[in-house]
Amino acid sequence: MAENPLPTERPRRLLAIDGGGLAGLIPAEALILIEQQLDQLTGISKPLCDRFDLIGGTSTGAILAAGLALGLKAAVLRDFYLNFGRDIFTKSFLPVQFWHKYPSAPLEKHLKNVFGESTTLGSDRLCTQILAVTKNATLGNDWFFTNNPASKFFKNNSGLPLWQVVRASTAAPTYFPPQTIAVVDEARKQQTYEFVDGGVSSYNNPSLQVFLEATIPEYGNGWPMGADRLLLISLGTGYNDVTIASGKASGYNLIDWGKYVIEEMMNEANLQQNVLMQLIGQRPTAVRSATEELTTSGAAAGVPRQDAVDLVGAGLGARKLVTYQRVTVGLTRQRLDGLGLQDVDPVKVRQMDAADQIQNMQRLGAAVAQEQVHMAALQKFF
Repeated sequence: MAENPLPTERPRRLLAIDGGGLAGLIPAEALILIEQQLDQLTGISKPLCDRFDLIGGTSTGAILAAGLALGLKAAVLRDFYLNFGRDIFTKSFLPVQFWHKYPSAPLEKHLKNVFGESTTLGSDRLCTQILAVTKNATLGNDWFFTNNPASKFFKNNSGLPLWQVVRASTAAPTYFPPQTIAVVDEARKQQTYEFVDGGVSSYNNPSLQVFLEATIPEYGNGWPMGADRLLLISLGTGYNDVTIASGKASGYNLIDWGKYVIEEMMNEANLQQNVLMQLIGQRPTAVRSATEELTTSGAAAGVPRQDAVDLVGAGLGARKLVTYQRVTVGLTRQRLDGLGLQDVDPVKVRQMDAADQIQNMQRLGAAVAQEQVHMAALQKFF
């Protein structure tokens, strides 16, 4: 990314996008409406890379984040799922399927075509800062790839192909094979690591890490905090408790439990991230909170009510550190009916690889966007 110092007096604007496979269509539709509304409010047509100072994503969110940072229109990225989703999620032949459900070749091909094989993480083609969340399986820790020139590891990672970094973030265990990347370490020696989906961490919802990346000086930015100084819009891919029908758990095998643990861990981390962000963040006036969304839709049991979250936040006695808006949806029959999607099966659209539900995921995303994207409430930041 070319260094382009920003005016210090204006607020910083952050965007975080969850992982979720083909459910990336839900935030993709929100991005389309965000783009359209901001163009209307400002009277100027701009890509979202010119609207946001840092865009972070995990897994499918990394695809969207990288595409936006390259200046692609949100509708083009939405069409990535519509045009290539079925090809990407076509099952392997049986001998390969034992290890993972899908081959990586189709996904890699389409990532290279969209991002370019020669585009690197440090490329000047990237018009804003990005953050791609991955898990280094070889070392067993979370890795946050960024193009911020002030980042500690920028020199080590800047030459990595962008498509490869995104592919690493999308390498969901049991779905796709790991991504091997050769990285130059601090001693200038090349080390080869295997990376898996960033969702296999606490950051499938990357909101908190995006906030930290923007505000902690050691990460290279150190932007001022405050509800008037910092905006973070977080886009989810839908939520529902992971349940097992009574009497079925005793028959689960290792593969069943592996899939269950991954999905449940991602859900729990998602909830935790959101509650933390609501504690430190100021919700825009008259905008529905994610806590209200999940509790009233029946999508998550045991989530604290919004008034309880607000009470704890007030009890901290601290000023709010960021204006925070979460766009998400509870994937329940009750909620989909309320959106006028009576013909959409909430169980089917919860599956990240449900290629036969692509059109329904798009319809769901469009309905959620129309309901929850209200950029006029955030106009002062733009």
